[in-house]
Amino acid sequence: MSTVTVLRPPGPIQARIALPRSKSISNRALLMASLCGDLGLVSHLSDGDDTRVMHELLRNNPRVMDCGAGGTTFRFLLAWAAVREGEEHVLTGIPRLLERPHDDLINALRVVGADIERVPEGYRVRGRALKGGEVHFDSPISSQYLSALLMIAPRMKEGLTLRWTGTRLSEPFVHMTLKMLAHFGVYPRLELDGVRVDPGDYIPAPILVPPDWSSAAFWYEVVALAPGSNVLLEGLTNDTMQGDREAQHLWSPWVLTGFTPVGAQLTHREPHSVWDPVPRNLKHVPDLFQPLVFTLVALGQAAVLHGLDNLRVKETDRLRAVADAITRLGGVVAFADGAFAVKKGIDQRTPGTFSPDIDHRMALSLAPLALFLGSLTITDPAVVNKSYPSYWEDLRKAGFSVVFNG
Repeated sequence: MSTVTVLRPPGPIQARIALPRSKSISNRALLMASLCGDLGLVSHLSDGDDTRVMHELLRNNPRVMDCGAGGTTFRFLLAWAAVREGEEHVLTGIPRLLERPHDDLINALRVVGADIERVPEGYRVRGRALKGGEVHFDSPISSQYLSALLMIAPRMKEGLTLRWTGTRLSEPFVHMTLKMLAHFGVYPRLELDGVRVDPGDYIPAPILVPPDWSSAAFWYEVVALAPGSNVLLEGLTNDTMQGDREAQHLWSPWVLTGFTPVGAQLTHREPHSVWDPVPRNLKHVPDLFQPLVFTLVALGQAAVLHGLDNLRVKETDRLRAVADAITRLGGVVAFADGAFAVKKGIDQRTPGTFSPDIDHRMALSLAPLALFLGSLTITDPAVVNKSYPSYWEDLRKAGFSVVFNG
């Protein structure tokens, strides 16, 4: 079993980090560029496994498309395959990916005319011209369902009217998709409870993928837990379609964010402000939950976070996994019905070894706790390759000792 041990830097952190590029923008841009017939339109792609796999599958167009552990890759390619007239694909991945919820998307694709069948390997998709029409989602567990449909909507004979009612989880990701449609010459019309996309053609347009705000969150965690620290995140701007830029506000009691011509400067804030006890709704930014809650427990800040309904069905059950890790470290938390309460922070004790259980964000958000604990050991260090392959090396640049075993 391979492990990585992360040890606290000997002094204050002063670092300059080149974040990975946005996986969310990369995967959307690749799908739209493919529908334009030119993957070369997209530059500065994410080097994470999800994007690498999606790029290879779109470029090579194999009949069997193995998406590995990538939920976004799998759902987007289901929609893409549905409009590949005259082609047949089988979409598959690791067992846990196939166990994750996809039925609402598949049923919606069938409503607009897709030919999708469950087979032992995964899902067989026979591409054809889709009629389109109207689809209604009520409190979908993933915004990826909506984005997948919207991106193929211009190829539908009648276009697509998408109704979205109830709880609107991860709404900024849908707005990201709409903005990217406009970048490629498709202009959706917002309606009272949804959006309308008329049939038409994508217009090829080059797009450069920006640095990833989701990955920036782990550096906010580092700076919050490291007095005297300054970290420059190269090229990161506030002018972005990424909803996870909300990190600058969520971490503001402990981290000052300044935007410069070369990137975002994160500076540890002393003295700390007290975390506002008012419950925070993270339904628009659920990817920030793990680094934020580990920051809170390390600083001994009580909190109530909610809007986390879909974290039970990610790569792992993130609410339970985080609660288990915090309990092992002496903290006290509770969770139910998409809410998570921190009642007591962690204390310094020998933490043992943590398994991320194939969840890249667990490994990425656990590692900064070495600043509080002195050291921390995590199994399966390669799990970070899903979104942030250079993470361990970047921690070394920031002064951490990072030791691999096995």
